[in-house]
Amino acid sequence: MLLQNSAALLVLAAVTLVPLPSFGEDSLPKFIEKVPNITVTVGRDTLLPCTVEKLQGFKVAWVQVDTQTILTIHKQVITRNPRIALLHNDHRTWHLELRNVQESDRGWYMCQVNTDPMVYQQGYVDVVVPPDIIDRESSGDLTVREGMDVTLTCRAKGHPKPTIMWRREDNKNIVLDAEKSGHTVGAMGVGGEAVAATGAGAGVGGGVDEQGSRVVEGENLTLKKVSRLQMGSYLCIASNGIPPSISKRTHLRVQFPPMAWVPQQLEGAYVGQELTIECHTEAYPKSINYWTNTKGDMIVTGDRYEPIVADTTYKVYMKLRIRQVQPQDFGTFKCVAKNSLGETDGAIKVYEIEPPKSRTNILTEKESEVKGHSEGDDLRGETTPASNSAHHRDKERKKFDKYLHPKGINDLIDHLGKTYDPYPGTPRRDRQPAFGEQPDRSSTGCGPPFLSPLLVVLSSALALSRSL
Repeated sequence: MLLQNSAALLVLAAVTLVPLPSFGEDSLPKFIEKVPNITVTVGRDTLLPCTVEKLQGFKVAWVQVDTQTILTIHKQVITRNPRIALLHNDHRTWHLELRNVQESDRGWYMCQVNTDPMVYQQGYVDVVVPPDIIDRESSGDLTVREGMDVTLTCRAKGHPKPTIMWRREDNKNIVLDAEKSGHTVGAMGVGGEAVAATGAGAGVGGGVDEQGSRVVEGENLTLKKVSRLQMGSYLCIASNGIPPSISKRTHLRVQFPPMAWVPQQLEGAYVGQELTIECHTEAYPKSINYWTNTKGDMIVTGDRYEPIVADTTYKVYMKLRIRQVQPQDFGTFKCVAKNSLGETDGAIKVYEIEPPKSRTNILTEKESEVKGHSEGDDLRGETTPASNSAHHRDKERKKFDKYLHPKGINDLIDHLGKTYDPYPGTPRRDRQPAFGEQPDRSSTGCGPPFLSPLLVVLSSALALSRSL
């Protein structure tokens, strides 16, 4: 209030040289509306309205209260600020225009009339500023050793004061303490399956990213016992409700010595087969990777060997394709990884197995086996599988004959001394088929085929007993 009064006195002093007319109280100037509070974004233009009735011979002035600066008096612009202008019309409107608003323009503005006592209206201009990150006070790219603590810093300015949020560029969770959250590297392979792990980095840090949060608020982001799984790009995002928000990217690199995983330590193969063996390694800085053969020599791409390598930030997937496995390939192959912090290797043993047998080979072997058994049995006088089969067939034939001719039937002889024929005058197709024959399906008999011979035999036996 003291500042406002001081500014008003300055204005009055500026206009006291002008004689003031004398009017009644009802005829004094009056403000039609209040000067509003305005919020404007830095760099934009704005207008402070001031409308006065019954101004008559009085004069209107604009004052910046905070700095006690007289800006305009009547139709004259007093300030030397080129961004300030006065818009007036018909002795009634006196609008103050602020162009390309700057933060220094923030504050109170007064529109006053030089009456006695002075009358005035005032409004506040709030200049808002989008957030901006202060690079010199913020972290750049960092490289640290695995297991150390690291702090990322982000400073921003703006009005209102910006809030700072951290998140990972790949949208994974941010783990603040790898040790407490179980974020450790163990002997784990692709998909969480346990595999053999070797190397100086085994058991240091890392794991499945299951804990933590997507976003962390605050200027400082502290990561304790940092692991390789926390390696990546982090985004510092500053916002204060005034668009646009702004972000800064900080890349965190975590160094560790090489480490190797072997999904399959034993591989069986036969001579002439195509075989692929596999090995996974991790290291940062990136490692040099290669294979060695059973003699310990480095393998280069050739007619029979094809090394295949695919890598990401710190992971390397190694494969070795062996075309037409040879006897010298049976033994131990190694995948080797080296960087400035150490080296490691993983061993894969290739052993020989029998080749698969084709159908032709299986049939040939069976025929040879049967033939060999038959010849051997003839020499030893022993029963062969073939003779066993013939013996079995004879037994089955005898069972068939017993079924066809019940006991005693073959001993019946007629008075002419001939063997009794149970099928007198019966065509061949009506007879029971011989052993090994298929029955004649063209027969028109109604009953089952095995009843017909029995009925004939029973009827013949009955007729013979009557004649006797």
